[in-house]
Amino acid sequence: MIYCCSVTSLNFLELLSIKGTVVTQSKWKLVILEIQTPIPELDATDLPSDWKNRPHPRSTQEFGTAWAKGMISPVLKIPSCRIPLKGYPNEHNLLINPLHTDFKNSVKLVEEWDVSFEVNS
Repeated sequence: MIYCCSVTSLNFLELLSIKGTVVTQSKWKLVILEIQTPIPELDATDLPSDWKNRPHPRSTQEFGTAWAKGMISPVLKIPSCRIPLKGYPNEHNLLINPLHTDFKNSVKLVEEWDVSFEVNS
């Protein structure tokens, strides 16, 4: 499973909120992908009731696993629990299934950026 975000800032919010300040001690790559297929959108009413809990609940893992194993689509748009649900679907996360038969035709690497949290002096 590849876990992505629709906007750069959400990527870093997700990373920081999951990993904490330890992320500032490493260098990262931001990978820009182009999705070349229609992206199904998870209806917010289909979310498990505990989807916003921290640490992440097993229900969300089970949902993602079922989606991936079911080979339903190569990509799925889902809400981020780090921002208000009102922001969805404009800002969102993406689940990408690299084992899906349409993955190679649906997801293209466009660019990579070096990223660091270091303060330049």
